[in-house]
Amino acid sequence: LSAFEVSYFFRAVVDKFEEIGEEPNCTVEDVQDEIFDMIKPRDPMYITLHDLVNCKVGDTIIGMLTDVHDFFRYDRREQFMGHENEGES
Repeated sequence: LSAFEVSYFFRAVVDKFEEIGEEPNCTVEDVQDEIFDMIKPRDPMYITLHDLVNCKVGDTIIGMLTDVHDFFRYDRREQFMGHENEGES
């Protein structure tokens, strides 16, 4: 996947956010950079299947790029962690 392809897939997620009346809290470019930072591909210009498998968060990345609900959970993960910790007190 090149940066263009990552942007292409994420733009579809942004469109879904708009359809359900939510804001994604970030730009396409921010998410693209974050994905490349999370994967740390061998070649900084594109992500290979090998890079995706070896990064240990490939399932999260695929979810972020293909499912608005997965991205929402990822984007709001700190809020969700706070609610999980409230039950432990």
